[in-house]
Amino acid sequence: MVCVACRRWSGRALCSACRIGLGPGPERLLSFGIARSGFIHEGAARTLVHRLKYEAVVAAGQILAAEAMAHLLPHDARALVPIPRTRWRTIRYGVDAAAVLADQLSGLTGVPALTVLTPALYGRRHAGRVLSQREVPMFGLAGRVPAGAVLVDDVLTTGSTLEAAAATLGGNVSAAITATVSV
Repeated sequence: MVCVACRRWSGRALCSACRIGLGPGPERLLSFGIARSGFIHEGAARTLVHRLKYEAVVAAGQILAAEAMAHLLPHDARALVPIPRTRWRTIRYGVDAAAVLADQLSGLTGVPALTVLTPALYGRRHAGRVLSQREVPMFGLAGRVPAGAVLVDDVLTTGSTLEAAAATLGGNVSAAITATVSV
């Protein structure tokens, strides 16, 4: 078996060298509640997110959901709500990372994943941009979500995306979990 992160032969989906480099992510307090992140966005964790987002390697999402996120889910979570990627990026890269993570988490925990946020058709990319050049995304609402919903995303940087999603969902969001966090 090849390590999903470093692509070296390892016999496991994530080799011991990559596993050692995974640092736990800190919590952040946002206006709607606590955002918990599995890992710091560096090294192997950053590579796993990259493989999922830009190479559509679903195995990276499986690892992130199982090893970084499942234990962070609040015990009273009623639904998982993925933060959708713009339609253009989903088409271009063939994957919506947050949807993959939410689906994997749902399979691990039994908490349903609900696709209720609708993305914009197109938006400027955030990766690699200075914080002042980032736009706050706008979401539409395509359904109802129960109180106790948990937002799911791949990377937490400033929190503005999670805040915008929570505002769209009203008061029904209790927390957020992400695979990684930028520090």
